[in-house]
Amino acid sequence: MVEGAAQKARPLSMVRRGPFARLWWAGVVSSFGDWVALFATIALADQLGGVTGILVPLSARMLPGLFGAVSGVLADRFNRKTTMIAADAGRALLVLSLVFVDNLAMLFLVSFLMETLTLFWQPARDASVPNLVPAGRLVAANSITLVATYGSLPVSSAFFSFLVTVADWLPDLAGFGMDFGPAFTFDAFTFLLSAFLVARIPIPKPEIAGHRKAKGALDWRAPLRDLADGVRFVAGDRGVRNVIVGMATALFGAGIFFILGQPFSRNVLGGGNSGFGVLITALGSGVGGGMLVLATLGSRIGRRDLAFAISLILTGAAITLVTTMSSVFAAAGWLFLAGIGAGSSYVMGFTHLHEGVEDEMRGRTFAALYTLARTALLVSIALGGVAAATLDGLLPAPFDNGIRNALAIGGAIVLSAGLVTLWNLRGTLSGPEFSAETYRTLRDASDAFTSVRGQRRSPEDDE
Repeated sequence: MVEGAAQKARPLSMVRRGPFARLWWAGVVSSFGDWVALFATIALADQLGGVTGILVPLSARMLPGLFGAVSGVLADRFNRKTTMIAADAGRALLVLSLVFVDNLAMLFLVSFLMETLTLFWQPARDASVPNLVPAGRLVAANSITLVATYGSLPVSSAFFSFLVTVADWLPDLAGFGMDFGPAFTFDAFTFLLSAFLVARIPIPKPEIAGHRKAKGALDWRAPLRDLADGVRFVAGDRGVRNVIVGMATALFGAGIFFILGQPFSRNVLGGGNSGFGVLITALGSGVGGGMLVLATLGSRIGRRDLAFAISLILTGAAITLVTTMSSVFAAAGWLFLAGIGAGSSYVMGFTHLHEGVEDEMRGRTFAALYTLARTALLVSIALGGVAAATLDGLLPAPFDNGIRNALAIGGAIVLSAGLVTLWNLRGTLSGPEFSAETYRTLRDASDAFTSVRGQRRSPEDDE
């Protein structure tokens, strides 16, 4: 009865009170502050080193993902609440130190350390969600979490501009970094507020099975055994492997758009700098819309893995079609569909991992996801410009534009990831188990429709 009631509750009711609500608000405030700090960091890097300098903090934010497996071991072996509080406190101190940074080397170091702590925070948070949310509400929980994380991007951009204006009114108390000092200070406050909220959440400690327990106080091999077990699990479980590899491959393809989107809008579509804003708005609106729909209706989708594969196919096909357009607004329409697919695949991928992985292995699973995803994104950003330059003029018209061709390759990679994921599911798309799952999904949808009709009927109708 409790779970059934939870499934019928509106998604927004999940963030009003309770343990998940506090975790959600902790993520909201820290994400909002981190977006503000990201804009400030990029602006500071541009001030220190121009366009080349901007690559310094961006690279520093991606490199820690190469070592993310260690964070998964920590999330599965130690107190996850303590891990998140320590990571928040550490990030608060680090981001505050950016007020005084006046060279790219220090900017790289602080950004690297901050992202390392973020990599410890995220698997601990994601591994805790199924312990705070009823199973039937995981789709809604992941949807509203991701909406809050990425939906705050445009608001945080405007707020950063406001803080820069505020800095002009203040006396120069912090030397070089004062232009962006209010932004970094604000981010430090959001991390401290996040730590306070997390401290009030009853997050259970991970249970350590007998074979995983340390043999003595100085058994350093226990974490190494955990690491090896995590690698074997992710590589050996087909469902988990499909989602992680699919998401990483999709990010590799999508990363090309983010590095080439601006020149594509300006040089290929003739939309100028403002055209890129239109494209990003369309993409972001699609992502948010897809997540909001899933927050309301996603619990009716029984096959998370199948929905994940179809969403990837939609994303890849839409991105590929974007490259065939000749105007900004036509491209924006396809990017809106790409956003719907991207948001849906993200939610369904996360939910499939939450539901399909036991608690003792969940931290290492999400750490593997973040490691591969960040690595793929870093490689795609590094290769996107090179691919565009290499393909420019290499083929006859209308395929003689390198930027258009590189973006088409990115879309094809995402599309291929979806098709391969769907192909890997072929053995589960038939037979009695799939038929029973389909029947349950249709029955639930019918019950929901009947319930809505029943609520609209008057008492006289019932008589």
